[in-house]
Amino acid sequence: MNHTRREFLQVCGCLGAGLAGAALLPSCTGAKGGARTKPVVYASFYPVFDLVREVAGDAVELHSFMPTNKDPHVWEPTPKNLKDLSQADLLVVNGANMEHWIDQVRDNLPNLPVLTLSDSVDLITYRGAAAMGEFQYIASLEVGPGTYGFEFGHTHQDIMRVAFFRGDSSASAAELARRGRAIMSEKGRTIAQHDTIQVEDGKVYALEMGHESGYIGFTLPEGDDWILLSDRASANLLSYRLVTRENGDEIPARQLMEGSSSGTDKVTYDPHSWLSLANAKRYCNAIHDRLCESWPDRKSDFYQRKVNVVARITELDASFQEKFKDLDRREFVVTHNAYAYLCRDLNIKHFPLQGLTSTESPALKTVRKAVDFCKEHRTTTVFYELGSNPKDAETVANEIGGKAVPLASMEYVGEEQGAQMNGYVEIMRTNIEAIYQSLL
Repeated sequence: MNHTRREFLQVCGCLGAGLAGAALLPSCTGAKGGARTKPVVYASFYPVFDLVREVAGDAVELHSFMPTNKDPHVWEPTPKNLKDLSQADLLVVNGANMEHWIDQVRDNLPNLPVLTLSDSVDLITYRGAAAMGEFQYIASLEVGPGTYGFEFGHTHQDIMRVAFFRGDSSASAAELARRGRAIMSEKGRTIAQHDTIQVEDGKVYALEMGHESGYIGFTLPEGDDWILLSDRASANLLSYRLVTRENGDEIPARQLMEGSSSGTDKVTYDPHSWLSLANAKRYCNAIHDRLCESWPDRKSDFYQRKVNVVARITELDASFQEKFKDLDRREFVVTHNAYAYLCRDLNIKHFPLQGLTSTESPALKTVRKAVDFCKEHRTTTVFYELGSNPKDAETVANEIGGKAVPLASMEYVGEEQGAQMNGYVEIMRTNIEAIYQSLL
């Protein structure tokens, strides 16, 4: 075990103990009175904080907005947090809907400049399940009575809720949305893989899906005016086709409405865009440009620091691109669905037990699927989120005779812990090395 790896695991122990006792050190909360000698910059949470620190150095008074013992997916700022933030000259956020509180900040502090780093990168989009009573997809099925099916592609999702109703496909979008919401407010009966639904008008069905592929049939009774609702649109995280039979041709279906019935769905991006070395370099460039624009008297310092950190990230990226290119095994298991950007960089895949937030606990069915996946792919390492409960990863690891190992998405890392791990670049080095070792 190398020196960096030892430090990382030692910090894991410290973080776990700190979380258990709710005693992680809080971050700074803003300028504390007195004459200001430097611009005040706030960063939303640790990885953003550290990249700003790398570029800005001591030219600004830098604070982290979010406390270190909170989950950034669910944390809400208090009035005191907003009061502290009102002293800032700039707020830097990740964006991609990671900081769901940003509208609250803009409403309360409309004159505060905000730099959104994800505006400078190519984001991964997704369509998660619509909320109860809403739907993502509505289409007229242009077929007569008979048996057809849903054919699912590779997915880590467990359930897709669908409903069928008799209706006039020429009705207005408002009328279709009204009827669809009323129907989709029901939870629905669970349908197992390879079962066939005897479709009833206005009924909801919760379709179970296989990991690698799947098929569920449905039989339409008499009538040629059937409309299909689904809480998910077909997308990379869950692809499906409407087919004549298993492995058959697609049936004609005419989509009746674009987008979600809610019309306000903001969760359309994978927010973990900082977990990509390519994105991190773009972040540094965006930070540099905004700092130079705001404080041009420090341009040369900002430029030199930016060049230095980008060079380190480039070296790290190049070394791992070389190491990963010839690997035969390219899939790993992790509790938190946070590593799609890193996987895109390195042409690897991850099997996440949770969704895009780190607060969910995987269902027993998901754990069983993970065990089967590990056995099929000869996987002996299950990664969990540094600073969170390793129980789910340990459950799977125990079943396969493997081990649970931490990865740091940096959502639970604060300034002090991050400094102990030598900052963003070294944390990413340790993350990627751990994944590499698990694939050998």
